[in-house]
Amino acid sequence: MQVLLIEDDLRLGKMMRLLLTKQNHVVTWLDGGSDAVDYALTNRYDMILLDWMLPDIQGIDILKQIRAKRMMTPVIMMTAKGELDDKISGFETGADDYIVKPFEFDELMIRMNALHRRTVGQSTNILKVGPIAIDTAKKKVSINDTDVSLTNKEYTLLVLVMEYQGIVSKDIILDKVWSIDEVVSDNNVETLIKRLRQKLGTSIAPYKIKAIRNMGYTLTNDES
Repeated sequence: MQVLLIEDDLRLGKMMRLLLTKQNHVVTWLDGGSDAVDYALTNRYDMILLDWMLPDIQGIDILKQIRAKRMMTPVIMMTAKGELDDKISGFETGADDYIVKPFEFDELMIRMNALHRRTVGQSTNILKVGPIAIDTAKKKVSINDTDVSLTNKEYTLLVLVMEYQGIVSKDIILDKVWSIDEVVSDNNVETLIKRLRQKLGTSIAPYKIKAIRNMGYTLTNDES
């Protein structure tokens, strides 16, 4: 992806540019917001990572300006502002997603990949890992070509663990699967994982959803 990174923290900006580049993204990094609108409007980007608190202009004001110009490039707001009112304000202004500092780079990659897939609609709508296939356009799940019926939350959880083949934390699952006004806990995640495992059964072998102690869950191949 072509990524516009707007982050004034020099240490964080350098680290993010390095890590994103290692993931084969092409990164343009601005350490202030004064030129951000011009860059966003005159160059083609697949994703904008936008810091809320900048020294010269608020990130949300940059977002307002580019959305006012009908520029619909996906934007992930990065901020230490974690209150519900702040999230609502960001989404109402036109943010596509929101990540609270400090964050793990793996979480950022999950959000970027999921948002990019939703935005481009994919050249193919099929997400496949081992015997599991998901037609994301139709929200249709199959195992070895046999359809599997899942609830919306079970479906979202399965897409999440398939989309990012690493460890997905409980916090990420809580944030992505449940809406912001639902009261949930770690127990809800464990219950949902259990239900999804039961529905997938042993037909996905040698794959399984594995719990990683104190870290989260991963879809893993026991034979690898």
